This record gives sequence, structure tokens and C-alpha cells, in this order.
Amino acid sequence: MTEQTATARPAPGTAIYAQLGAVVLFWGTNWLIMKAALPNISPFTFNALRMCGSALLLAALLPILKVPLLPRAGERTMLGVIGFLQVGGMLGLSTAGLQWVPPGRAAVLVYTMQIWALPLAFLIARERPSGQRILGGLLAFAGVLVFFNPALLDWSDRRMLLGNGLLLGSALCWATAASLYRRRVWRTPFWTQTFWQIAVSAVVMSPVALVLEFGQPITWAPALLGALVYNWLIGTALCYWWWSKALAVMPAAQAGQIVCLVPITALLESAVIFGEPLSVGVLLSVGLIAAGIVLTARAR
Repeated sequence: MTEQTATARPAPGTAIYAQLGAVVLFWGTNWLIMKAALPNISPFTFNALRMCGSALLLAALLPILKVPLLPRAGERTMLGVIGFLQVGGMLGLSTAGLQWVPPGRAAVLVYTMQIWALPLAFLIARERPSGQRILGGLLAFAGVLVFFNPALLDWSDRRMLLGNGLLLGSALCWATAASLYRRRVWRTPFWTQTFWQIAVSAVVMSPVALVLEFGQPITWAPALLGALVYNWLIGTALCYWWWSKALAVMPAAQAGQIVCLVPITALLESAVIFGEPLSVGVLLSVGLIAAGIVLTARAR
């Protein structure tokens, strides 16, 4: 799809900003919802159910919206690869890491993807980063280093270290997918791309969950059922609908700056609900990461 020029876009109204605010709130809250659900189910099984349900919901919705299910010829394979990285890989690794890491910290680490996107965009898409992007990346990377200092992370806890590593791996998957996506202009409609990426991820993640977590018990507790329904209806269908409406009237970079508030929302909610500590070191780290992300998003 070709991006509309600024003069051709209608101005975003109050409703668009309210919807983006709701997306930030719902996506931020979802980290806490998933954390509450994980004691009842293994992470890859949860994601397989999450993706299968979302794919089925979108398969029913797209014909109503008169949107094709299949991407344009010549775009299906690459969109499938990108989708697996930024849906299957990103969500799979982040949920696995969330088993051992508090939800606020987990969300912040995953949203460091813009740090890793800078070198990957150069290697994959041959994009030369501007000085502002480099500065933003360095600020965010400094925040990550603070996040991993021994005062904030118990290096003797192997599960905590593994969880943090999985979350950084999730950010790398997301950054790789974003770099691959930017290599070309796509003709496939946004909703078709979303369905295809989730559907491919569901097809790949289901056997992965079966192999890795076969025989693991599932407790169909209200927390698990609520998390699945929340992800199917709100986290996927409603939030992506609002996201697509926002992209129709404002640049992706501007909308992306607002969505950068997701990890901050998750961290604050986790502090209130789960008692996740907000020490001076944590606040300094999050401040550096947030400043780096916003600076990178605003760069041309």
C-alpha cells in the first residue's frame, strides 16, 4: 500500500486520540492479564490458543468488511515470514519470559525493539540511521544496561535470567520483522496482512506447543478463559481496528509514539496490582528507554 500524503489525510479528531489511548491501556493491561493466566497453562499452548482464536475471529470478520483473506500474489511468503517473527516469535518468546519476569519489566524489555531495529534496518533494509536515531538508540541501550545491573536483577536466579533473555529475544524477533517489512511497499490491505500473519503464526505455533508442552496440564480457570477472550476480542480485533483507523489519518511514527506508552502503562499497573517495585534504578532505566524510544520514533 502506498502511504497517503499529509495533505490528503483527514485531521485526526478527539475520537482517534481517545481510541489510541484505549489501545495503550488495553495492550498495557494485557501484560498483567497474561501473567495472571500463566499459572494455569504453559506459555506456548496459551499462544497457540490465542492465535488460533484470533485467526478464526478475523476469518469471520473480514468477509463482512469485504476484505480478502489472502494477500496479493507474490507477497504471501514474505508476509508469512514477517508475521511469524512479529506475531509467533515475538508473542511466543515474550509469554515464555513472562513466566519468571514481572509484567512491567517484561513489557519494557519487549518494547526495546527499536534499539535493535537500528542495526538490523541497516543490515537488512540498508537504511542509514540519522544522528537522532543513533542518539535515541544509545539512550535506550543505556536504560537496558541499568535494567540489568545487579542491584535490579538477581544474576544468581537462572530462571529470571532466562526470562529476561527470552524477552530480549522477543524484541529482536519484532525488530527483524519490522526491518524486513520496510524493504518494500505492500499492496495487500492492512486487515488481510493482519489475518495472514496471525494465521501463519497459529499454524506454526500449534505443533510447536504440542511438541514442547505435550502432556502439560491446563486448568480452565476464570483467569485463563478471561485472558483468551480478552486477547481474541479486545487485544486483537478491537485494538487492531482502532489502530488501522489511526493509521488512516496520522503518520505511523506519530501513532507509534503514542503506543510507546504501553510499557509505561504496564509498569505502573503492575506496581499497583502486583507490587512490582519502582525503585530509583527502575525509574531511571525506564526513563532512559522511554526517551530513547520516543527520540527514535520522532526521527526522520
